[in-house]
Amino acid sequence: MRVLIISSPVDTHFLPMLPLAEALLDAGHDVLVTGQPDVTGPARDAGLRAVTYGDHFHYEDLLGGRGPGGPRPIETAGRPPAQKIQAAAQLFRNHTGYVLPDYLDLARAWEADLVVSDHMDFTAPIVGEVLGIPSVQHRWGVNPTGEHMLKLTLMWLGPMCERLGLNSVPRPTLILDPAPPALRSAEAPEGRPVRPVPHTGGTTPRPFAAPPGRRVAVTLGGHTLDLGGLPLLRRVVDALGRTGGVEAVVSVPDRFRADLGTEPEGVTFVADSAPGVLFPGSDLAIHHGGAVPLLGAAALGVPQLVLPQVGDEFVAGDKVAGAGAALSLDAAEEQNSDARLGDSIGRLLAEPEFRTAAAGLKAQIDALPGPAEVVGLLQELASRQEVSA
Repeated sequence: MRVLIISSPVDTHFLPMLPLAEALLDAGHDVLVTGQPDVTGPARDAGLRAVTYGDHFHYEDLLGGRGPGGPRPIETAGRPPAQKIQAAAQLFRNHTGYVLPDYLDLARAWEADLVVSDHMDFTAPIVGEVLGIPSVQHRWGVNPTGEHMLKLTLMWLGPMCERLGLNSVPRPTLILDPAPPALRSAEAPEGRPVRPVPHTGGTTPRPFAAPPGRRVAVTLGGHTLDLGGLPLLRRVVDALGRTGGVEAVVSVPDRFRADLGTEPEGVTFVADSAPGVLFPGSDLAIHHGGAVPLLGAAALGVPQLVLPQVGDEFVAGDKVAGAGAALSLDAAEEQNSDARLGDSIGRLLAEPEFRTAAAGLKAQIDALPGPAEVVGLLQELASRQEVSA
C-alpha cells in the first residue's frame, strides 16, 4: 500500500501522525510525506521520505504576536472567543487553493492508494475523491471545530471542487481521533479512536535524579517563545526555584538559551522538547496546551499546568482541567502572577486528586487501539475503499 501523508504547514500538526507513519513502515507499506518545509523537515528528521513544495509558512506570523521581544498574544488580545478559535479552520481553507494542484499531481504520479492528513488540511479529501482513493483525517488533539463551523468552512471550497468535476466538497472517508473519551469534543464529527504516542524525536527519556514527588518538566514550545514567551518561561523557572525541593527539567531552544539567564538550584535547562523525553517519571508537566505535550502528558499519567497562549490551546486546557488532571491559567494576569504560578505548582505537586485523575486519563488512553492496530483498518479501507466511521 502506498500512503501519501499531507500536513497543514505547522510541525506540531504533523507530529501526531508520525506514530501512524512509523507503524505503516513497520508493516511494510510505502509512505511519502508532502507539504511545506515546516513539516517535511521534521518528516525527514524522523527518517521518512518527503517531497517539499513552496517556502516556509511561518505560522507564528499569523498568531497575533509581535516577535520574541514583544507581548504575547494573550497579553494583547486575551482569550479569544470560541467562534474565533473555531475560525482558524478558515485560515487553512484559504491555503488549500495554493497547494492542491501540486499535491494532486504528486498523488497521481506516485499512484497513491491512500491519503492521510491532519484535520486542518482540506486538500486530502479532495485528492482522494478526484483519484478515487480513500482519505483519512488524523486529528492532532482536542478538536475545537464543530460541525457548524466546518460546514461554513467547506462551503467556500465548493467552486474549486466543481472545477475538478466533483458534485460536492468531499469529507474524509475516515476520521482518526487520538483524544481519550474525557477530552473529546462533543461538537466535532465523530471519529475512530487511535492511541496517542508521546513524541521522542528518537531520543531516550531523560532520567530524574530526585525521588518521585517533586519532579517537574517544562516545555512552552518554540512558537510560544517566538511570540514573546521568554519572560513567561523565566517566570515559571523562578517559581520552580522558589518552590523548594524540586528537580526541574526545562526545555530551552538553543536560540533562546543566552537570553534566559541562570539556572536556579534544582533546575536544568535542556535543548530537548519532546514529551516522550521530558515527561516520563515526572510528577508535573508545565506546557502551553499544544496537542503534542498535552496528550503526551495524558498518555504518561502526569498532572499538568497549562498556560495557553493561542487558539485551541485554551480549549485543550479547559478539557484536561475539566477532567481533573490539570490546572489551566487562561488569562495573562494569572500567568504573569508569581503568586498564582507558585500556588498552582504547589497544588499540583501536593494534592493527590490531580495524580488520580491523570492516572484515569492514562487508563483511557491505554485502552485505545494503537497505531499498529489502526494500520489493519487502513489496509481494509484501501482494499474496500469504504468504511463506516
